[in-house]
Amino acid sequence: MKFNLFKNVHHLGIISFLTGFSLMAYELVAARLLAPTIGSSIYVWTSVIGIIIASLSIGYWLGGKLADARQKPVDVALLCLVTAACVVLTAISHPSTLQWVAQSIEDTRLQGVVASLFLFAPTSFALGLISPYLAKLNIKELKTAGESVANLSALNSIGGIAGTFITGFVLFSYIGSKETLIIVVLCLILSSWLLTPKKFLAQRTVASVIIVGIMLVPISKGSGILAQIDSPSAHYTVSKMTYNSEPITALATGPGGIQSAVYTGGSSNDLVFWYTNYAAQLIEAQNPGRVLVLGGGAFTLPAALAERLPNATIDVVEIDPALEGISKEYFAYEDHENVNLIFEDARAFINTNENKYDVIFVDVYGDSYMPFSLITKEYGQQINTSLKTDGMVIMNVIAGMQGDCRELLATIDAVYRPYLPNAFWETQSGNETVRGNYILAYSRDDNAPFSMKTLSNSSTKTAYSDNFMPAERLHYECAQSD
Repeated sequence: MKFNLFKNVHHLGIISFLTGFSLMAYELVAARLLAPTIGSSIYVWTSVIGIIIASLSIGYWLGGKLADARQKPVDVALLCLVTAACVVLTAISHPSTLQWVAQSIEDTRLQGVVASLFLFAPTSFALGLISPYLAKLNIKELKTAGESVANLSALNSIGGIAGTFITGFVLFSYIGSKETLIIVVLCLILSSWLLTPKKFLAQRTVASVIIVGIMLVPISKGSGILAQIDSPSAHYTVSKMTYNSEPITALATGPGGIQSAVYTGGSSNDLVFWYTNYAAQLIEAQNPGRVLVLGGGAFTLPAALAERLPNATIDVVEIDPALEGISKEYFAYEDHENVNLIFEDARAFINTNENKYDVIFVDVYGDSYMPFSLITKEYGQQINTSLKTDGMVIMNVIAGMQGDCRELLATIDAVYRPYLPNAFWETQSGNETVRGNYILAYSRDDNAPFSMKTLSNSSTKTAYSDNFMPAERLHYECAQSD
């Protein structure tokens, strides 16, 4: 028998496609909802995916039993409405739930599991109930049972593919997480009306109106929050707060800290934090002709360097092009003739770069985690080819000189030592700390810049490789010691 994916595709096939779309869009939004409070590390993604798959599996099992016992098309319609209601519950309950989880549980891995269990398990379970019902209803005779199930499974997968690419490539570029959830709700409500629309007409109409109405009610941003912005790369929170008794506008990608800030009402080149000020002074002291900045944030450091080094060329590599607009709208960033914004992954850029730089400044963080691809020996080899012989690599790292944070620092240090044997460090306090912002400087010159302290060589530490780099574990263990 010839397999035809679109044979007998009717309302059941459309529902299968829409539920597949809804599942993947919902899963991508789920991770975004956790980012501001719990973070966006691999631990968070593991929790989200694991809980959703587990809940789906239970739903599949129970849905199959119910379908065998009842086999009523109206059940599918009602399940779609119930699933839409669960999505609404996620949308309205996630702020308070995440706040409770963050305050009650210290372990970030457990935070992700518990938050996902409360927020995403009900919707995933309800979606799981629908698939076996659709399969049961689509089987007309035993000899074509396999084809009937396969057609629906294929359409569900196609819907999932569409949901993944449309959400990741399109929706997150133009709308936020809540708006994406509204689309998911509308898909599920549409699915609920494709079968037996006349049954329970009044009740289903009221339920649909209530569900959509609740989703359209604005959610409070929270005290001091100016904007919450989703892009294909991250979830950003822009807020007003006070730092050292001064009002600032801050950018954060998670609970680990602030990535960038400007003084409220000031210009973008007024640097707020100690480490950005120190890095700017250190870079300026090298009198470079060409500077590479890996990690743009709100482009506060490049803006300051553009003013201080008018004759230098400053290339800034930032993975997310959405940050240019965010920086201009909220952080007073303006274009500079000597600053080139390059929107590309930092490691991908280093792998193909042919320019040579006097100074390379590395400050690439997702929340408080440095990407693993920038802590491997292969990365060290590539960044060395982008540096002039007398050049310097300067880094901002969140690590420490003691305990587990020392292991993280030694891991980062081992990446650069084979090519830049002399390393120096400084902190805001000037003293060794358990965990904090360190400015590290690497060069072939053994003269300490700015009288920085010499970093002892961890000669016994071997750099990890692209094949194995336990970045999440190292960052997690360091954060736990704070």
